[in-house]
Amino acid sequence: MTPRVLHHAANDTRFHPFPFARPAPRLTLIQRASAAPTACAPIAHRAPFADFEFPLAGTEADLAAAATLVERCYGRRGYPAQRPESTHGETTLLARWAGRLVGTVTVRCGVTQRLHAETGFAEHVGALREQGCRLIEYTRFAIDRDALMHAGQDIDLAFELIRRALRLGRVSLEATDAVIEVNPRHVRYYQRAFGFRAFGAERRCERVGAPARLLHLNLVAADSASRPGLALH
Repeated sequence: MTPRVLHHAANDTRFHPFPFARPAPRLTLIQRASAAPTACAPIAHRAPFADFEFPLAGTEADLAAAATLVERCYGRRGYPAQRPESTHGETTLLARWAGRLVGTVTVRCGVTQRLHAETGFAEHVGALREQGCRLIEYTRFAIDRDALMHAGQDIDLAFELIRRALRLGRVSLEATDAVIEVNPRHVRYYQRAFGFRAFGAERRCERVGAPARLLHLNLVAADSASRPGLALH
C-alpha cells in the first residue's frame, strides 16, 4: 500500500483562492504630477503577497512566537489571551514578511476535539454536529498591523490569512463547515468577504471577556456556489 503523503494546502504552488467576493478596495487620493514625464520606464507588477511566506507552525518556537503575537495584539485591546494548555487537534498558520511574524490564525479540528465555541454557543454547535457536519473552528487570529504599516505594506493580510485557513480546513482536514467567534463589529466583514452567516444572538465570550457573535460557513455550499465544479481534493 502506498503511504499517504500529507498535503499542506497553505503552501501548495498550485493553490487557488476561494473565489469569494472581496470588499471594495479603498480609494486613495493621488496628487497630480506637476509635469508629464519625458520617458516611460517599464513598470514591474508584483503579486500583492509575493514577499510573504505562509508556513504552518512546525516547532515549539513557531507556536510560542504565534502565542506571543496573539497576546500582544489582544492586549492592545484590553483582552486577555491565555496560552492553550494543549494544541492537540490544532494547526497554526503563520504569515511572515521579511522573516518577521506578522500574522497567525489557528484551525481547530472539531472532529477530534471539542471546539472553544461550544463553551458559549453549545446548542448552536451541537445542532451542526447533529446534522453530521465535519466542523473546524478558527481561533487565536492576530495581525501585527503596526509592523505592516511601518513597513509600508498597505494590504489586506487578514483576508489572505483567513482565505488560506479556509482552504487548509477544506482540503487538508476535509471539513464541511466552519465556525468562528468574532466581535460584533467585525460580523459584516466576514459576511461580505467570505459569506459567513450569523448563527445565534450576541453573547459574552468568557475567554476574552468581550461580546461575541458566532458565525457559520458551509464550506461545501460556499465553494460550489462561487465556482461550480471547482475540485478541492
